[in-house]
Amino acid sequence: MEDLHATVKDLHLALQTLLKKLNGLKKENEELKKENVELRKAVSEKEHLINVTEEKIVTANINGLYDEEQKEALQFKIDAYLKDIEKCLALLNAR
Repeated sequence: MEDLHATVKDLHLALQTLLKKLNGLKKENEELKKENVELRKAVSEKEHLINVTEEKIVTANINGLYDEEQKEALQFKIDAYLKDIEKCLALLNAR
């Protein structure tokens, strides 16, 4: 009977230890989830910043490549393309 009582006591202590570890792991998991969300947000912000910077670089390169007359001609072509696209969309919507 004494052995059974000692075994139950040992099992109880082992169970208590496991429960403490489980609670610690749950807490660590929650902290890691929060950190993951924060890191994903930071990565998203950095990606956005990279995209904006790349657009600025492209714009700066275009501005450096063309003189004012060429820029106006390019803008005229872009406007013409946009009008053509709008006409196509209008025709598609009319169907």
